[in-house]
Amino acid sequence: WTALCKQDLTNNDYQEELWELINDNRHRISLDVRPCIVIPYLRQARVLTEMDEDEILSCHSLTNRSMRTSYMIDLLRTQGRNGAVALLDGLMIHYPTLYTQVTGRKPSTEPSRFSGLIKYSELTEYLVRAVTGMQKELQEARSEAGRKSARCTSLETELSQIMEHEEKSRYLQTENERMQRQIRTLQREITKMKDEKCDFYVRYTAAIEEKSAVNMRLHDLTLQVGFPETLISSYYTYINNVLLHQARNDILAQDLAEAIGSQAELAEQLQSYREENEQLHRDKQLVRLETCPNDKRLRFLSNYSLYYLYMY
Repeated sequence: WTALCKQDLTNNDYQEELWELINDNRHRISLDVRPCIVIPYLRQARVLTEMDEDEILSCHSLTNRSMRTSYMIDLLRTQGRNGAVALLDGLMIHYPTLYTQVTGRKPSTEPSRFSGLIKYSELTEYLVRAVTGMQKELQEARSEAGRKSARCTSLETELSQIMEHEEKSRYLQTENERMQRQIRTLQREITKMKDEKCDFYVRYTAAIEEKSAVNMRLHDLTLQVGFPETLISSYYTYINNVLLHQARNDILAQDLAEAIGSQAELAEQLQSYREENEQLHRDKQLVRLETCPNDKRLRFLSNYSLYYLYMY
């Protein structure tokens, strides 16, 4: 690498070896290098233009840093040996560890170790700015490390608290399972008590209905006991009405029998009166017959016979 750097910049004898070295480590360079860090040096070394910088940093088709770095290497490849040397110089300044991994040499800030693409005064000025920037980045990195350390301590404290909470959570989970079992047992007991309560309500309802029936019966008996004279009076009234009706019927039957008997007696008396009247009439006619002449007596007997036949 030292021999390559001491060659004439216009000499392209080692161009392929340099790019072969870079291409062998292309994947590592694409992953670790940020184009925005090395582009200022590459611009000052005049191997990239402003248009190249805009295209690398702003192209929408380059969706991530690795693609932008790989595209930057492709643009440097068009610059031949100068592009390769400028890229390695940028790695030595900004990525010394990666520079050692790619070239196998330790980095240095000695001007003689650079390729000479930048004038000494410009290189010195750039190195001063780079060192200042790296010191600032180092300070920011240390501050960030301090913040991360504090954050790490805070996270460790939170982790300890989380572990304590986890232990409490396991204990609470165990208690919850125990309480769930107890709740299920109590629910079964409650269900059993509800069934017993339902049976009790059924028996209670039956008892209430029975009590209501007993109260109604008791009320009826109370009414009967409370008003005996009325009930007896009604009973005697009913009996008297029945007896009166029966007596009336007996009287009517007796009156009818007596009327029939009286009618028979009257019929017998009438018959007797008729017989007596007829007897008197016959006697009277006989007396008249004895006193009449014979011809009149015959007519009389004839008329008497007709009369007698008419009557009987």
